[in-house]
Amino acid sequence: MPRVFLLRRCVSTLQTGRRALARMPGWQISGTATSVSEACSAIQQQRPDIVACDLNLGDGRVERLAQQCHFWPERPQILLLADSADDLHLFDALRWGANAYCIETGNGEGLIKGLRRLAAGRAAMSPLIAQQSLALFGLGRSRMADAQASSAARDISDAPGGFAPGLLKAEQHLLSLVAHGLLSVEICAHWDLQESELERRLLAIYGRLHALLTHTPPDRMSA
Repeated sequence: MPRVFLLRRCVSTLQTGRRALARMPGWQISGTATSVSEACSAIQQQRPDIVACDLNLGDGRVERLAQQCHFWPERPQILLLADSADDLHLFDALRWGANAYCIETGNGEGLIKGLRRLAAGRAAMSPLIAQQSLALFGLGRSRMADAQASSAARDISDAPGGFAPGLLKAEQHLLSLVAHGLLSVEICAHWDLQESELERRLLAIYGRLHALLTHTPPDRMSA
């Protein structure tokens, strides 16, 4: 049974989150808070599987929490709740340790979808985040013809240059396609992949961002 800690910016959004979790059989709320300072100790005590939190909170943005989590012996996954995938603060939180994001619609449906996707080991990515990721990795975009080729999905050679040890050429191609604005269904059609596998690879790329903080690359993506 997945256990979720809700960290929302005010009481009304906290109530929306509670109602959303009540519509998810088998899921449990481990605790709630409306500030980072309040949440940090509670999360360490309650050890939830996922912390679902607003991107902007009353006592600071959530990257503060993401950074602190790196020093905890048991680290939960962090799902960001954002109003827009183009929020300029979203990438900062993802690079500092958040695992995924969802767009909060106000009725809790975005939260429900985001929790289920993350629990399944999947994540979404916007063109802006893909562009920012390539820049942080020190990589340019692949040629469209190269990135769209079906063989690009299976290219497990190291991406040339850049600052991310272990980053695969296939991951550079994927970031390039997302950065160009291709939809997941379009990339899946070019690469002959299921959307679930594509989103699993996107989640792995967020792990590459986190690895830059410790200089220890995560496990290589399976071919």
